[in-house]
Amino acid sequence: MSEVSAEAEAAEPVGELPALAAEFVAALTREQELAELREGVIERLHTELEQLRRGEVEHALDVVRRPLIRLHDQIQRQAELVDGPLSVEDLRTLLRALADETADALAATGVDRYTAQVGEAYDAGRHRPVGRIPAASPEQDRTVGRAVSAGFEQGDRVVRKSEVLVTHWGP
Repeated sequence: MSEVSAEAEAAEPVGELPALAAEFVAALTREQELAELREGVIERLHTELEQLRRGEVEHALDVVRRPLIRLHDQIQRQAELVDGPLSVEDLRTLLRALADETADALAATGVDRYTAQVGEAYDAGRHRPVGRIPAASPEQDRTVGRAVSAGFEQGDRVVRKSEVLVTHWGP
């Protein structure tokens, strides 16, 4: 009887194999379906993210495009108004207006213009020295003697340093 019961016990798991295989196939099929659903969600999210990025880039470019279009129009209008030689002062006024319009375009992107002031202490973080000029007194040593070009900043971050002539006291 021990031989029969051993054979019966060995036959029992073999008889369960088709059922176990069917369960395994069903579980595998469910996992495959879930994987395909996840892949579809990931693909859809990726597509939506790409569309969002394109929209943000276009919006950011529009922030710059609009002021540049206005600058273009202003240059065109000024060109139409010229009916003879310009005086030096008229030309300076025109060029300053164009520079102001350009600074406004930069301001639309969050970048503001600043100008170093004569007499302020030289600051290597905000000023780029492009030359030296003599100081009138020892107290004026290493101060801004003249601003050559404006600087630009975005919040606390200096985008471009203001170019300056730095004073120097001494022989």
